[in-house]
Amino acid sequence: MANTQNFPHFHLEPYELRWRRRNIPNPEYIKVHGELYTSPAFLEAHEEIQVLAAEPGCSLPRVLVGLMFGSDSTHLTSFGNASLWPCYMYFGNESKYCRCKPNCNLCNHMAYFQKMPSEFNDFTALHCGGKGPSKAFMTHCQREFFHAQWKELLDDDFLKAYEHGVVIECCDGVKRRFYFRIFAYSADYPEKVLLSSIRNMGICPCPQCLIPKGRAHLLGTTDDRNQRRDLARVGDQHYRAKITDARKIIYQNNRTVDSVMVQRLLKPESLVPTQNAFSDKLSRFGFNLFSMFLVDFMHEFELGVWKKVFIHLLRILECIHGSTDLLNQR
Repeated sequence: MANTQNFPHFHLEPYELRWRRRNIPNPEYIKVHGELYTSPAFLEAHEEIQVLAAEPGCSLPRVLVGLMFGSDSTHLTSFGNASLWPCYMYFGNESKYCRCKPNCNLCNHMAYFQKMPSEFNDFTALHCGGKGPSKAFMTHCQREFFHAQWKELLDDDFLKAYEHGVVIECCDGVKRRFYFRIFAYSADYPEKVLLSSIRNMGICPCPQCLIPKGRAHLLGTTDDRNQRRDLARVGDQHYRAKITDARKIIYQNNRTVDSVMVQRLLKPESLVPTQNAFSDKLSRFGFNLFSMFLVDFMHEFELGVWKKVFIHLLRILECIHGSTDLLNQR
């Protein structure tokens, strides 16, 4: 679980953190949000675990383990195409102030994802009469390949531990039953699209809600907050039925992955005909795959939107004689 050095900082019990002003009569308590183990979601999941039916002959204390995943496809060189696609995992029971310190060694390498080999393109071209596969077909195969790898990670052993817990003797000599729950997945937008099985910049581009692009200008308003609540994506039976029907059209009726029939069924919600690994493996436990995606501030804003805006502003300044010299002086 946690190593011996960091076990005292591994929070076995969640709590609600509150703050109030001093020197004020009858001050109101204000909830402080900053750690996963003090969040309402963690507290709610902890209570759910405590009321589960006891395992036969087991009276051990029950501990919730919050899993936080992250992945990022990375180019290793400035020249060439050498790359890696690592997947990391952190325990949310540990403070973010420790997780962010490399010398604490709290980052766990889970896997290295593989991409479709280039030979697959040649193989499909050979069996298609010399005609190469369509872009939609290759994209569909990459999605299927990626989620097949996640299905291997979410294997029967993991599902057994997820449902029944796993008994571990901790560093303090006490045996406890640990239950695993996935709370967060941090990734940039292209990987979120792949993980959530939606279309890249489709009609509803957000992995968490069904707000169409036509309402994106309302971001930050009261109406936007209400829409995010009312139009939240849910990986329920209705969602899974749509994916199943689309796959029947493709694999039983021999239609292409971007056929009109498939588009008519999935395009309104920007879905794709891929059986999501998280939905397939964890939906029976009430897990909503769309709720685990977090805002990746660095990739989605600092290295994404803001970087492009800043570069565009520099180009505008280049058109004004002497403006960049003034900027450099400042």
